[in-house]
Amino acid sequence: MSNELRADETLGDGIRRIVCHQIDAAIGASRAKQNGRGSPVHETRKHLKKARAALRLVRGERDRHDWKREDRCLAKVARLISEVRDAEVRLQTVRQLREFARGKKRSFEETEELLAFELDSFLAAFSEWPQEAEERLGETLEHIREWPLEDLGGKRLRENVQKTYKRGRRVLERAIKKTSTKNLHSFRKRVKELWHQLRLLRPLAPAVFTELNDELRTIGDYLGQVHDLAFVAQRLSSIGPASQQGHGILNAIIASRKDELEYTAMALGERFYAERPRQFARRISEYFSEWETAKARCGPTSGKRAPVLN
Repeated sequence: MSNELRADETLGDGIRRIVCHQIDAAIGASRAKQNGRGSPVHETRKHLKKARAALRLVRGERDRHDWKREDRCLAKVARLISEVRDAEVRLQTVRQLREFARGKKRSFEETEELLAFELDSFLAAFSEWPQEAEERLGETLEHIREWPLEDLGGKRLRENVQKTYKRGRRVLERAIKKTSTKNLHSFRKRVKELWHQLRLLRPLAPAVFTELNDELRTIGDYLGQVHDLAFVAQRLSSIGPASQQGHGILNAIIASRKDELEYTAMALGERFYAERPRQFARRISEYFSEWETAKARCGPTSGKRAPVLN
């Protein structure tokens, strides 16, 4: 897969290839036309998140200024279209809540129409974003392609995975003490970051990493729904009294769903992050060492694939 390490390349070459692939995919997504099958804004941001997660695995291997410059560029492009994506999320979430309305779907049609109009307005206002995104991302792509990463090894990988895991564990503890929308959203970002990194590293031990990825994806999905529901509730509170009946029904549905999803996400999160960061990172490092040993046994010109580790 294009978003996974390969046995015929070094760790540094693999991560650089993946980062560049995701940036190139983001450029391609930004050029796509808006249609009912997918959102160019959503696809662009998705690829940028994957690129930034992979980029964090080489942090410390490059000059700090160079690394931060490229990471900030990716973040700026994502923020460039954040308002459009926010409007998309609000509309999509309200439409998904229809199934919980139990015969009262028509009571909040006005809210849905308002959010659809809001999205169209943002799309018109930010119609030039693809050109700016392509220009900025193109420069970053050229810079990263030239990065020498041949010395990247298991020690750096362990350090950076440990940092990601530790950040996730820290924000989970904060969310447990105070279950606020802000803390849950911060936890979700750290979960997604680790998920993207472990997907990249899956070939080190496919069975183990697939299980870890499935757990993180489930936690991320629950937290994503919590975020989207809270996001809609916040927007409803700022809309005038034009459809108070619809708002009341929506808010009741949101509160019920949000509580259930929060409880499940937090329980799963506590289970996943029960391991100490140093222990978790050491396990990843051991899988990498075994993978490197298997690659060396096969030989660089043998044409054989490294054995699968389970």
